[in-house]
Amino acid sequence: MNLTFTGIGRSERRTADAGVTLVELLVATVIAAVTLCGAWAWLWNVGVVSSATVDRTHAATEAAFAARCISDDLDVATALQVPPSAYGPDGALDLTHLHPGAAPEGVLIVWDPSRRVLWRKASGTYLADHVTRFAVTYYDGGGAALTPVDLEASAWPSRVVRVAVEVVVAAGSETAQAGCDVTLGQR
Repeated sequence: MNLTFTGIGRSERRTADAGVTLVELLVATVIAAVTLCGAWAWLWNVGVVSSATVDRTHAATEAAFAARCISDDLDVATALQVPPSAYGPDGALDLTHLHPGAAPEGVLIVWDPSRRVLWRKASGTYLADHVTRFAVTYYDGGGAALTPVDLEASAWPSRVVRVAVEVVVAAGSETAQAGCDVTLGQR
């Protein structure tokens, strides 16, 4: 199809398949920009949700791993000791494991709140990092929780029948809690 356009003093021929006009190009650019802005907002939202999910999963995994390890250590413990005075009984567990044919093994589990790590046997051996809370509750044979006054007596470990531990881990903006409640000597 051939069209003839006439302007001031000139005449030109233009075919319909010669290309797009500037107005058409500007309209297409505006439509593309609006579409891309909407897509960008949606992608940004997906990224935020994904990041929160990753943080929540990371925190839950670390808390569950620490609780499982502590539960396993308590299951095989043959004795409970008074933790070193630098840590105290509310922020540490001092256990003794007895393995057949081996010397008794001391297992110390400590929460370092300044570094926010929970470590086992050595300060470089982490059970979990980003730990915001670690609580140990000791129960006597009657099921009553030992009070801080009870824990000042030197023989308090011999009264303990059950130990409950709570671990709270933070990752990014998310936190997760895990725990264990173990009756000693059941194995």
